[in-house]
Amino acid sequence: YERAFEYFTKAADFGDLPAQFILSLIYREGLGVEKDEKMELYYSEEAAISGDPIARCSLGCKEGENGRYYRAVKHFIIAAKLGH
Repeated sequence: YERAFEYFTKAADFGDLPAQFILSLIYREGLGVEKDEKMELYYSEEAAISGDPIARCSLGCKEGENGRYYRAVKHFIIAAKLGH
């Protein structure tokens, strides 16, 4: 995991959309790193802003879990418009 994490981080720093989303999953699951909700959210947001519909949907789920339903719906609508 250590080597993959290093390469995904470099790719994400260059704006690579799949790497950004994969890093969010790595931080969420704690794969080779400590679980870190802030970093998970950071990379999910980066991927969503870059146009990843799955990341956008993931943000919607997170907002819904936190009781921010209006924001959740906005994320789901954007994800749907992106083809998810």
